[in-house]
Amino acid sequence: MELDAKDYEELQRGSSMVEQWRRSEHASRVAAELMRLHGGTVPMSELLWAGAEAFLPRQWQAGRAAEPEEAATEVYERWRRLERRRIERRRREA
Repeated sequence: MELDAKDYEELQRGSSMVEQWRRSEHASRVAAELMRLHGGTVPMSELLWAGAEAFLPRQWQAGRAAEPEEAATEVYERWRRLERRRIERRRREA
């Protein structure tokens, strides 16, 4: 796949709300807290980080995002509920 120079620039320094949030201090602190909640040095799953990206950038841009520690806890708890449901569904199917 070939990328136009403008496309590459957008991917690297995109101006979308999500890209801006990803480069923010808030996102860095949320990521650090999520990793701590998830077991310290254990990398987060992409699904866990996708949960953060699903709603935090919009709140952050509007100036209503919770403190990173609180936001990470909320994201982590949502992820845990989804993970439990996924495991339960697998158990029922087996």
